[in-house]
Amino acid sequence: MTLRSTRSLLARFMAVGGAGFALDALSFQLLFSAGGGLVVSRLGSAAIAITLTWFLNRHFVFRTHAINRMGAEYSRYLAVQTVGLAVNFGVYFLMLDVFTLLQTVPIVALAAGAAAALAFNFLGARLWAFRLESARTTLSDRQ
Repeated sequence: MTLRSTRSLLARFMAVGGAGFALDALSFQLLFSAGGGLVVSRLGSAAIAITLTWFLNRHFVFRTHAINRMGAEYSRYLAVQTVGLAVNFGVYFLMLDVFTLLQTVPIVALAAGAAAALAFNFLGARLWAFRLESARTTLSDRQ
């Protein structure tokens, strides 16, 4: 894959992430306003956003179409997203702990955590979550 195609892939991945964030925020607000509480609302909105981003990444970014393996693909994607969230939180809290001045402007730590998670999630999706299905689909199409 060329640098140009990787950039294009990353740009589409980031656009999908933006759509996921918007749905995450909207669904969180709706669930919270309906009395879901902070934890339940956050878990629900994350599940909704992850499902949307999986679908959009599957069809518009990585373009996999193996219908018979969707469950396995979704499970891998969910695993990548879960670890990505841990990376995000880990970098965020580490930066706040190491650079105590950032506690007055935590947006810097938040951005660093998001950037680290973006890199992890992109590589995880590209190299693991969607790659296996693409290889299987291509192989089965040849037979």
